Amino acid sequence: MAQTHFTEGSTMFSPILVLLSFLFLIFKHIKASNPPLPPGPYPWPVIGNLLQMGKKPHITLTNFSKQYGPLFSLRLGTQLLVVGSSKAAAMEILKTHDRILSGRYVPHMAPTKSSELNHLSLGWLVECNAKWKYLRTICKTELFSCRALESQTFIREEKVMQMVGFINTREGKVVKIREVATATVFNMLSNILVSRDLISLEHENEGGGVCTVLEDIAKLASTPNISDFYPILGRLDLQGLQKKTMELHRRSFSMCESIVKERRDGKIRGGDNSTRRDFLDSLINNGSSDDQINLLLMIHWFLFVPSVVVNENDYDI
Repeated sequence: MAQTHFTEGSTMFSPILVLLSFLFLIFKHIKASNPPLPPGPYPWPVIGNLLQMGKKPHITLTNFSKQYGPLFSLRLGTQLLVVGSSKAAAMEILKTHDRILSGRYVPHMAPTKSSELNHLSLGWLVECNAKWKYLRTICKTELFSCRALESQTFIREEKVMQMVGFINTREGKVVKIREVATATVFNMLSNILVSRDLISLEHENEGGGVCTVLEDIAKLASTPNISDFYPILGRLDLQGLQKKTMELHRRSFSMCESIVKERRDGKIRGGDNSTRRDFLDSLINNGSSDDQINLLLMIHWFLFVPSVVVNENDYDI
């Protein structure tokens, strides 16, 4: 009887041993095929290093760079993050190996994550295809070339003088410098793009203007999204961030649509700049559709957010 039990146990044990050996070989092969990662803190199962990031990730990453070197790796949920924190590491990533390391990651909250908007995007285009290169060329030529920057000089000077003049008229009254400066810089950008002011200095100084909207956008963009750490949850939008982003997207589109329609209808732009060729003219002349123009204008305005919405208390090291 004992002999029978021993034989049955041996029969069951053999397949398990073979299976474990097979799994070990597979794991070893996978580990050997992947290049070694830079050093970094130990990632916990499932959550990785999420709990170690804290409320001030920039400070956490600075401390990690002191401990693990200028190039280190983290696991945020299921996503791998490799951080380059020195000038040499940044040049290796952005210049020396830019073609290899130029993969584009689109956050789940981005409106262009949807298939119907992806082909119109520039900042959040899923892949660097011919369409993306074409859009980038237009932006580089019309906005960031030496010729373009020189032609925009008088706009910057004019808006600064308007700000100084406005502050002079407020002698003896409270002036919210941060809001007025935000409005001035935003109007510089809007004049370069569509040749008009989109913010009133008087209204912005009173509070509750565009600066408040920009702060809402910044808070939404900086909110950690669980879908980015665990892409399998992307469709669920558990935090409702994609829904809120789409609402901002629709509001911005409505503002852009009226401007584009007015320009296409040949209405005057106002002021002495009516004969100047701006970014909107370039897009129209290049045959861009209304949806394409609206999205490009919206992206440039959204990129303005982090340059002005800064709370110094959040960056005390």
